[in-house]
Parts: sequence; C-alpha cells; structure tokens
Amino acid sequence: MRQLTRTLSTSLLLAALTAADAGGQETSSRASTPRPMTFDDVIALRSVSDAQISPDGKWVAYTVTRADLEQNASDADIWLASTLGEAPSRLTTHKKSDTSPRWSPDGRRIAFISAREEKSQIFLMSAFGGEPERLTEHKGGVRQIAWSPDGRSIAFIADQEPTPEEERRIKEKDDAIVVDTNYKFNRLWVLDVATRKARLLATGEAVTNDPQWSPDGTHIAYSTTPTPRADDGSLSDLHVVAVAGGAPRKLIENAGADQSPRWSPDGSRIAYITSAGSDVRQSQLAVIAAAGGTPRLVAPDFLYQPNAPTWSPDGRTLYFGASVRTTTQLFAVPSAGGTPRALTDVRGVIGGGTISRDGRSVVFTKSEPQRPADVHIATIGVGRLTSRQLTDHNPQIRDLALGNAEVVQWKSSDGMEMDGVLLRPVGYEAGKRYPLITSVHGGPAGAWTENFAAGWGSPGQVAAGQGFAIFYPNPRGSSAYGEKFLRANIRDWGAGDYRDIQTGIDALIARGIADSSKLAQAGWSYGGYMTAWTLTQTNRFKAVVVGAGLTDMYSMYATNDIPRALDGYFGAEPWNDTTEYRKRSAMTYIKNARTPTLILHGQMDLRVPVGQAQELYTGLKKNNVPVQLVFYPREPHGLQEPRHQLDKMKRENEWIRRWTLGGQTALVP
Repeated sequence: MRQLTRTLSTSLLLAALTAADAGGQETSSRASTPRPMTFDDVIALRSVSDAQISPDGKWVAYTVTRADLEQNASDADIWLASTLGEAPSRLTTHKKSDTSPRWSPDGRRIAFISAREEKSQIFLMSAFGGEPERLTEHKGGVRQIAWSPDGRSIAFIADQEPTPEEERRIKEKDDAIVVDTNYKFNRLWVLDVATRKARLLATGEAVTNDPQWSPDGTHIAYSTTPTPRADDGSLSDLHVVAVAGGAPRKLIENAGADQSPRWSPDGSRIAYITSAGSDVRQSQLAVIAAAGGTPRLVAPDFLYQPNAPTWSPDGRTLYFGASVRTTTQLFAVPSAGGTPRALTDVRGVIGGGTISRDGRSVVFTKSEPQRPADVHIATIGVGRLTSRQLTDHNPQIRDLALGNAEVVQWKSSDGMEMDGVLLRPVGYEAGKRYPLITSVHGGPAGAWTENFAAGWGSPGQVAAGQGFAIFYPNPRGSSAYGEKFLRANIRDWGAGDYRDIQTGIDALIARGIADSSKLAQAGWSYGGYMTAWTLTQTNRFKAVVVGAGLTDMYSMYATNDIPRALDGYFGAEPWNDTTEYRKRSAMTYIKNARTPTLILHGQMDLRVPVGQAQELYTGLKKNNVPVQLVFYPREPHGLQEPRHQLDKMKRENEWIRRWTLGGQTALVP
C-alpha cells in the first residue's frame, strides 16, 4: 500500500449498497416528498476520509467522523470495507477519535492513532475485529505513524515530552512564556512492535514530519522545518537517517520548501514536492537520487500543482493528484520525465488515494455537488479510470431536496477569464430572479470546487433550500488555475480580485438569475478580508458576514502568526511600504461603509488575531452602521466545536435573511 496524494480538494458510476445493521452503515428510508436541508442535517453528516487499501487490494480501512453535540466534539472511528462490495463494518467505537489507520505489510493488522488516552497514542488491532491494544505511552502524544517494510517496527512522530521541571512549573502556574525560545519539537521515533520499546531516532532542533521507510527498511526519509512557528512552515527540508542510528543527512539545499519524500521501489531514488522559493508560487514534482545530487523536475511544464506522489511497482510511473479549476483529478507521468496524463475526468472532488501492492487498484474518497464523500475504488489501466462506490455513509441525503450546481464563466473588467460555481436554488425556474449569496473562499490561494456544499464554512445547500442562489467565485489569486493566475493578486489585494467577484455577480444579474436588489456576501479568513473590503467599496449588498477577516493590513502584519505570507503578497514589511498596506486595508475606507455587518471570530485565533474584528466593529459602530460582533471562546482560526459551528451557520443565515429579505426568523438566541 502506498500513499497517492495528500488531501485533494474534487462523476463516475456509483453502486448502491444495501444498508447494514447497527454495526454497518447508517440507514434511511426514502421520503415520499424530499424536504429542504437544515443546519441540523449539516451537523449530522458523516465525513469520510483517509481511505487506505490493504496490501492485497481486498479491503479498505478508512475513517468516518461525526459531530457529537453532547460532547461538543468531533468523533472519528475506523471502518473496514470490502472491495468486493460487502457492507462495511465499524472497527472502533470509542467516544474519543481513532484516526490514521495503517495496514501492516502482511495485511493482518491495523495500527492507528487514538485520542482515548490523555495524549494520543498508537494502538494496534486485528484487521477483522477485536479489542485494540495500546503500543505507546508517550507523554508528548503521537501525531503520525508508518510501518516498516518487514512489519516489525513502526516509525512515529511525537511531540517532545516536557521535562520534570517544566511539568512542575506548569502545575504551579509558574509558566511565563518567552516568545521564540524554548521550542518544543516534533521528533522521529522507532517502535519495536513486539517489545513495545521506542527509541528516539532523529534528535536535534527541528520539527519532523512525514516519515517514509526505504524499501529495504534501513533508512527513513522525512521532512523538517526549523521551528514549530507557523511562519516557518514554508521552510521545509528533506532529510534521510539510518534506522541503525547516526546523524541525519540533508538531501538537498534549496531556498524553497521540499516535502513529501517517496522512495522508488528499488530504493535508488526519492520523488518529492519542491518549490523554488518561499514566496507565492506553485510547487512541482521532482526526483533525486537517494544518495543526493542534482534533482530533476519530472513535469516542469505541468499547469497545475501536484500533490504527494506514489510510485508504480516497476518504478516507471509516478501517480499524483492535482486540483484542476473547480475539480481535482488523478494523473500519471513517467518517472523519467514527460507530460502528465489525466487518469480521471470527474466533476467533483477526489480526496487522498492509496494503491494496492500490485499497482492494479486505487482507492480514494469522492464527493460531488449532490453527494458527500464516500470511498471509491478503480482499476488502473491504460485508459481513464472508472470508479465503483464502496460505501454509503450518508443515505439520508436522498430524502433531501437539493440545489443543482454548475460551473459559470465570465470576463473580469480587464478581460481576464474567470470561473466559479453557481448553486441554484431548489426548484429553480428559468426567468425568475433569486436573492444571491456570494461566498468568498479563504487563502487567498484557496479555490471553490464542485463538492457537496454542506459544511459549517459554507452550508450552501441549506440556503438553496430557502430559495437563495449561491455564487462561489474563484478570483485571481486562487489556486488550481496555474501559477500566473495564482500570482495575479500580488500587490493587488482588493483591486483585481474584488473586480473579478463583482463582475461575476454582474454576469449573474445579466443572465436573469440574480436579483440585484437582494444581494448578500460572506467569507472567512481571506474571504472575510474581501467581504470587509467590499463593504467599504460598494453599497450594493443588503448584508455581509465577515468571518475571521483581515481588516487592517498594517496591524495584521506584526500580530498574526504567518507574516512571511504577507511578505510574499505585499513585497515588503508595512513600515517599509506603509502606503501599500494602508491602500489595501478596509479600515482606511471605513467611513464609506453602510452595509449591515455581522462579524464572527474565534477568540483564540492566531492566524487572524481578534484585534482585526475589534477594529472593524468599532469603526462600523462609530459610523452608525448596523453591526454585531460574535466571539467564539476557545476557537482558533477555524471553528472546531460542533455547537459553535451550528451557531455560526444559523446566526449567519438569520443575519442575511433579516437584511436581504426584509424579515427575521430567529434561529439563535
């Protein structure tokens, strides 16, 4: 079994599966009249991910995550599906999350990471049931695992354990923090499965990730970053260390990020993902000799950005996934170099992907505009892949009336070609105009895709059931359109990207779909930035919702945890280019704002600190603009607690309906 991609963000033949008993998949009886989707339906959805095919290709282990409102937490369990079509079974049932299922090389056991202890630990169980046994008692907690080729050892990444003195200080609350000192690093360990003894393999002051065993089991390749600071995440390097011990060897010197090392079947080469610099640019697929040397780009002219590769058994082909406009696809390219060949042509989102030992089968998750993600399998051959659905974890959606999605295209004000996704309201009638919600993605290098629009970030299917059309534009700066498009918003925030979105809305009005008198806009992170910017540039919207939004780029720079990212977009620090930072800030133009604004923000957000929300709130309030500010306690940049996610969706919807439709329906206290 070999990992094909990291997380991908993307319609093929779907096989209906029979419902199982309580130990199998959820059941649903088809309603006589489909009803609109609700926010409770969104929270009730099961999320399917991390599909891992067994070495013999007969089974798939994967995770199913659900929201536990009683515990106010997410709970992930490990499931097992037969590739022959038998009903899946649930392998773990603990109320704390079990994740990262990984097959032993002989296919008899599954190792996984469980949060059932105070710190996450490695557990081991039979692939076909039984009580899991704990293998580690690491005080720092385990993050990642990888089996050795002979099945005797497991490499794992764990947080550095606190010293007795540090434990004493924490207990006594004598725990002052000196910034940028006393870092705690993730470290690489090797566990003997039989004796359950672990030894530290890679020491030194670096954060380690993604351990990958050489085929002969004598070495491990992995990636590092110099510190745990989020701002250093783009400074990753590759290292190789002998399992017997010794100093790690840096594989290559490069100013940009190198990550996702993958050994060739004969152990002579390592494929990986590389970037030429730490500024705004796409990564590429490269191969280097395992002993080191000069790397070679495998597909230098490929338009899109590849994810982590997988080798074919004969070493002649590299498989990878890539985001392609509003979809993700799987590709194959000769390892010696060449033009990638598309293996799929799906209208949706393919997630992950692992290949059987013989290289004949690949499993992945796939979601579509009217289907949440489920596990699929396909046979690798010379033509396009045709997948077969193995699981059905959300059969209840067949009882729901859902909106239809389509890709829409338009030209921006400067003639640049644009596209995005339009989710039509349920029961859409041609010639009738509908209220429109424009949802702006984060990033700014994110991208909206043709997936199932029913998550806390953008529950579009609920709004579609209420009679809204929802517009998901991908303005310049979005990923999945090539590097030129990705870099088109450098030193241009709030200009070209803003016009891209507004001209997209104009196009929907011109087509007779959107009602120009009933427009709303919402976004999170960079989407929040763009929405805050929008309310200071135009009064065409009846309501806006700013989620975790950047509002003052000058103060944002030195208070957020990734200032290096702003260096890439703005070209300088704010004290060296004050004009540019002020020009791109919504707060500079706050006197122009008139639109009723809801501001939502995690109270522990380090990516976009709470001061950004407070500045916008104060500016709007002082200028007599209807505004409400909501903080979510304990939450970082993205909301994690189900009750907060539910509150966010309801509160956002209530605000938009109140100001856009002229009525108010109380959904939250």
